[in-house]
Amino acid sequence: KNFLINHSFDFDLIIMMGFTFDEKVITKVKEKKRGAKVVLLQCGNQFVENMTYSLFDLKLKISPLERLNKIDQIWLLPHYKKNIPYMKTFFKTDNVISVPYIWDSFFIDLQTRENSNIQYKNKFYSLNNKSISILEPNLNSSKNCVLPLFIAESFEQKFPNILQSCNVFCGSHLVKNDYFIKTILNMDIYKKRKDFLKIHSRLSFLEIIKNHGSIIVSHQQDNALNYLYLEALYLNLPLLHNSNFLKEYGYYYPDNDIEIARDKIYLILNQHSENIDNYIEKNKKILDQYSSKNNLNQNNYSKIIRGLFR
Repeated sequence: KNFLINHSFDFDLIIMMGFTFDEKVITKVKEKKRGAKVVLLQCGNQFVENMTYSLFDLKLKISPLERLNKIDQIWLLPHYKKNIPYMKTFFKTDNVISVPYIWDSFFIDLQTRENSNIQYKNKFYSLNNKSISILEPNLNSSKNCVLPLFIAESFEQKFPNILQSCNVFCGSHLVKNDYFIKTILNMDIYKKRKDFLKIHSRLSFLEIIKNHGSIIVSHQQDNALNYLYLEALYLNLPLLHNSNFLKEYGYYYPDNDIEIARDKIYLILNQHSENIDNYIEKNKKILDQYSSKNNLNQNNYSKIIRGLFR
């Protein structure tokens, strides 16, 4: 905060992403640089977070975001667009808009370079290609492992002993949940398959693919754009998902339809490798659509930012 206040003359625009400064800091920033603009970019589903923290005792010292009178605009990502009326009410401002979703391969490329695997980028789909990885954060109803686990359960019931393992990540806290454990104890993927279901802590994406499973099984509610999806497609991994923003890419199942998802796993196991060239070529389109280098995205952000300074 002190750095920002002392050096704020260097900034015309400050975008708060994943955090907020308090009102006093924003006031001092604007006093030091006349005309400076401060924007809050909401990268999470604020409605779901407020609902979760309000209804459940998560033993986390988290307070709701306060209204920031000095803030100039609130930006929401396109998959949260339907939350705009809620956000206007929550923050007591009409200045809430949707902005383009952007992604860049920089971080996943950095991981591949650090692991000396850049030359194998198009081959990651062949690693542990009979094992499932579930990478949801498991913090609330928005993105968690429950439906993916039942997709694996449904597959095991119809096609037993084909998959080699099912791996749940970001799951260390789940094993302390009595309800979760009792749910698992009733599932065939636990009762009938020794050492098949494995619960892990958070690991890096490439470590998961290399050591555990390259079939990415995902589920979301009102969080239809996710960097995980684009990184999986970038690495040409079979991505099983229910994002209506990406219906034409990866392996899509609608809403909570476990049976369609189950049959897509069968398709992945039998056709993904054979169809990989088409998969790679098709993925280029969606990766370009959300790329930070896409001229349309750059122009849209330029227009939004220019509008702030009018």
